[in-house]
Amino acid sequence: MPTVITGAVAIALFGWFATIIAISRSKLSSEHKRMLVVPSWLPWFALALGAPILSGFISWQEALNLGGAITIGMLVSVVVSRNRPRR
Repeated sequence: MPTVITGAVAIALFGWFATIIAISRSKLSSEHKRMLVVPSWLPWFALALGAPILSGFISWQEALNLGGAITIGMLVSVVVSRNRPRR
């Protein structure tokens, strides 16, 4: 993966983690917070990979594949954490 793409994904992840912290500190219910985790990723991903797509470093198909893989990984982690038994 080119350095530009790696940097863009790193920036998107940093922004997404900052968004998660803001969501977790909000007064929303746990259910609403959990529902906002993955959708909050999509704008960060679009912003991060928009520049490499427009400058021609990657095609939109490659960006879609990368974004789909990361988003599915996030969905799986949310589902697994949701189904974990409470102690």
